[in-house]
Amino acid sequence: MWAAKIQKAIDYIELHLQEEITLESISQIVNYAPSSFQNLFSALTGYSIGEYIRYRRLSCAADEIADNKINITEAAFLHGYENVESFSRAFKRLFGCSPSSILKNDTRQRFQAMKVYFDITGGLSMTRNLIPGLMKVDWSDTSRQNEFVNSVVSALTYLGEKIDYDYVCAVSGSAFRTSFSMPSAQEWEHTFKMLGFKATCHKRSNYESDRKLIIDSIDRGFPVITLEGVINCADACIISGYDNNGDVLLGYNPFMYEEEDHKEAPDDTGYFRKSDWHNGLFNQGSLGHIIIIEEKQEKPTKEEILRETLTVIKQLITQENLVVGQFNGLAAHEAFVNALLTYHWEDNFEPYLNVMCNYKQYLDRQYAVPFFKDHGRDDLAEIYYEITGYCMELGTIIPQDFSAFDLFNDKANLKPYCEVIKRIAECEKRVVELI
Repeated sequence: MWAAKIQKAIDYIELHLQEEITLESISQIVNYAPSSFQNLFSALTGYSIGEYIRYRRLSCAADEIADNKINITEAAFLHGYENVESFSRAFKRLFGCSPSSILKNDTRQRFQAMKVYFDITGGLSMTRNLIPGLMKVDWSDTSRQNEFVNSVVSALTYLGEKIDYDYVCAVSGSAFRTSFSMPSAQEWEHTFKMLGFKATCHKRSNYESDRKLIIDSIDRGFPVITLEGVINCADACIISGYDNNGDVLLGYNPFMYEEEDHKEAPDDTGYFRKSDWHNGLFNQGSLGHIIIIEEKQEKPTKEEILRETLTVIKQLITQENLVVGQFNGLAAHEAFVNALLTYHWEDNFEPYLNVMCNYKQYLDRQYAVPFFKDHGRDDLAEIYYEITGYCMELGTIIPQDFSAFDLFNDKANLKPYCEVIKRIAECEKRVVELI
């Protein structure tokens, strides 16, 4: 629990006050990600770790000076200050007086070592833990709606990475996908490797094993990403906590606000609450997966990132059946056109929904442009700039707001849309040749 980890950190600081103490060394002791533990420590104590260490050292120095155990110069160097002047300034800011005045008039005002107590009584003795303040994952930004990408950005931003949707969308390969399906093993593993993290993906197993995976990760301060659930219709969810011993999961997903997909009221923190999370969509089709972020590791060089990402991009464009039962890449463009021009739907809602869902994927092509420019591939950037124009055109031919159902009554109305998709496919064939 948090209280135990905070107390363990405080005890460690007390034992090493006269030695070098780093955020990394404290985080290692409590088995917590450094940036995450810094946030947790500040939220619960009201002080940053650096402030706490500084105030405790100055208080110990005040005691030693007042008791004539050491002089001011010795106190300054013993407690980590380079000179007496900087020590005296810090001392006065905390105590409102100079170190020398302590010898004349010691009021014994000190910053005492903290003791952390955490006590919950009543109920059914069930445990709860969560990571506070994760970046929200929703669809408020209409041009950035890939659930997996947003979940990765939310998790790694909390862990201290300075990343944004646009870069992750490109480097993960999501900007080059042409099918609605869960990211393949190569894609998610590649994503975290390129961003400098080690992660493992676990296929849905028995309930106790999966619950333990999530609880252990949250307890050490690492958010979890689930694929194909746990909220119905969700491609990915960011899991930020658990309640009732893990029987309830907390987190974010755009579908958390849709009653048809999720009827439980949100947690007081704003996160969704999901009971019976191991079943439903998480237990259907290709089954759910749980991505556990293990640790930060050395990020590949810029050259390695480009080379390995190009390999993933080529696979996404050329391999027809990355997921059983689905068309992918160039084959998906062709299948989509064929469906729009030949299939008969009893209700126009189904094709319209497919058009809108696929449009979100086409819209992500725009994030390939800055990625390639930044990595010195202006030739590929130019092609994706052209593709971006075509993708924007798709949104003008068929409005993305369910306002043009009549278009689907006559296949001739859909031909201009299909011609643009064919042009996108031709451009991506040129991309493959350049890769």
